[in-house]
Amino acid sequence: MKKNKLILFDWGNIVESHKTGYTIYNAFEDLFKELGYNGGNVFYKLGKYNLSIIPTLEDFEKTYNYIKKDFNLLGDLQQFIDRYLYFTDKISYYKDVRDFEVSLKEKCYIGILSNLVFLDKKRLNDQVGLDNYDYIFLSFEMECKKPNIDIYKKVQEQLNFDKQDILFIDDRKDNIETAKNFGWNGLQATGLELDKIIKECEVFLGE
Repeated sequence: MKKNKLILFDWGNIVESHKTGYTIYNAFEDLFKELGYNGGNVFYKLGKYNLSIIPTLEDFEKTYNYIKKDFNLLGDLQQFIDRYLYFTDKISYYKDVRDFEVSLKEKCYIGILSNLVFLDKKRLNDQVGLDNYDYIFLSFEMECKKPNIDIYKKVQEQLNFDKQDILFIDDRKDNIETAKNFGWNGLQATGLELDKIIKECEVFLGE
């Protein structure tokens, strides 16, 4: 019997690979190198721009003007977007984790809670199939991101589950700590720790 419980999964470093194969870090380095930037740590340097809470292309264009100047990029916005989609489409992902997540739908409700750039939604769908999930919460659509408590509050407002009946699985310690302090169950894990994820889900579901 399907239980009235919800398991929410992060996407990055859970299904999308950050450790093996062609990673998101490789994609950003290759993208910026092609556009003329030869420095390193691109992914982290972009953090100050909060790309994952920008909701529209119009808003993104304003931010891109600052990024272009900051990194001395050669391309215009459309070139950036085209090459962004090209390189990020090559990122590896863990099909076994995706398959496990979807398999849980017979046992409970499942969802995604992820900090996401709006350009990535199609790739997310290609990897996991968003129709497989009961709930989708993406930072750019909610205009706030983890670990800010506001996104957890906004998610909870849209759910009919008690906090103790929600399990959130994410790779980052700060995201999980906020979830636990808010009253959810939480597990810090990556897509390379599927056995750990399976065990925690079984305990949560009382199996």
